[in-house]
Amino acid sequence: MVTSPIHYIDTHTAGEPTRVIIGGFPDLGSGSMADQRDVLLRDHDSLRAGIVREPRGHEAMVAALLVESSLSDCESGVIFFNNVGALGMCGHGAMGVVEALRHMGRIESGNCQLETPAGVVELHLGDDGEIALRNLSSHRTVADCTVTLDDGNSVTGDIAWGGNWFFITETPEIEVDSKHISELTEAASRIRDALDSAGISGSDGERIDHIELHQPLPPDQGAGVRSFVLCPGREWDRSPCGTGTSATMACQYQRGSLQEGDRWLQVGVLGTRFVGSFEVAGEGIVPTIRGHASLCGEGTLYFPPDDPFRHGIDL
Repeated sequence: MVTSPIHYIDTHTAGEPTRVIIGGFPDLGSGSMADQRDVLLRDHDSLRAGIVREPRGHEAMVAALLVESSLSDCESGVIFFNNVGALGMCGHGAMGVVEALRHMGRIESGNCQLETPAGVVELHLGDDGEIALRNLSSHRTVADCTVTLDDGNSVTGDIAWGGNWFFITETPEIEVDSKHISELTEAASRIRDALDSAGISGSDGERIDHIELHQPLPPDQGAGVRSFVLCPGREWDRSPCGTGTSATMACQYQRGSLQEGDRWLQVGVLGTRFVGSFEVAGEGIVPTIRGHASLCGEGTLYFPPDDPFRHGIDL
């Protein structure tokens, strides 16, 4: 099958890339965002892989496919996907979409809403370029969950939802910085393998596919952590992770360590920062994450039928 050219705008949020697909993707029907995501994965998974994987992308790239929303108060619908599949929500990606919409002239400063497969999120673009994401309701489901690793050692952490499923724990004596990416990746991968082996999952059996390792910030910086997040596909988040920050604040709130209105600082491995706060909603929270996105470029992707790597390189 010959694939039409794909038109895109590339952005990054705190270092993490988002490839915003603005045209050329096959029609996914008129169902909900979740239904359209399922059509994408069922009928166009090779195109998903070709967009984000090498040689047209790279393993760390996240894409955001813009589709028409059925909701009149949403600027757009969006389906996020990466090198191995689709994501329910993506905090850095939502900020990247706002920057792309601004570049396209579809929005100016102020509020806008995006419909995602996980629900509707609200964003505010400030005159200074800061983007505030009011995320989905987030909550902790399990406190102090202990898993046994393949070497017999055990790790204890919390399981929480922030738009994706997370296992959140303290780093095993590894500095959270760019010099220790390999060690952090290996440690987080072993935790995820242990969760899978033990059959530990999120609600409705959903896989806990994000592992978040924390290191406390110095007290003079306020409440917060340095954070390493391993995403699905064994790639690490270059940003502090928006859904991970949301899940973390839910855990901190339910532990009594953070209160409504408090400021939370999440610092990623590159030293970039998200600033979080939240409102209490039932037993969970509604987080707000603040950060900045930057325009990187725009262009067209081609998928000639004689290209052996038109569906990407599976690394």
